[in-house]
Amino acid sequence: MNEKDKKHLKTKRILKIAGPIVLVAGLAFAITGFVNIATSMGSGSMPDMFWCFFIGFPLIAVGGTMTGWGFKREIASYAMRESTPVFNEAGEKIKPGISAIADAVKNSDVKVCSACGAENDKDATFCKKCGAPLSKKCPYCGAELDSDAVFCDKCGKKL
Repeated sequence: MNEKDKKHLKTKRILKIAGPIVLVAGLAFAITGFVNIATSMGSGSMPDMFWCFFIGFPLIAVGGTMTGWGFKREIASYAMRESTPVFNEAGEKIKPGISAIADAVKNSDVKVCSACGAENDKDATFCKKCGAPLSKKCPYCGAELDSDAVFCDKCGKKL
């Protein structure tokens, strides 16, 4: 383990310890301020420890942030383990729909000219708008390819 990783682990350990301490201290100050205000309302006197709110809430924010940073890997790992099965299940449920769309695009009734973008009948050999060839044959395996293909998608050879 290099020096940078050691420093990172040390900082993470400090955040994991100091974060909850600061958070608990903030909660103690906030609760003290709240109890003081609540009891002074009942007795009619002025609250003398309301200032605890001004210390408590920032400490809660700082302690919560430190704790979150210290446990970021654990939180992210937990979220990933919880989310992955949901994504996999959703993928399985939408797979038939995606396949149907892909088949519809693949088996469409038109050929798009690579030179001008015009739509032509699927059986057309040349573009009806610009006259460019819509397909070509691979000289190595004879597969029919798009006219702008650089490699054969059947044998993989450069055309």
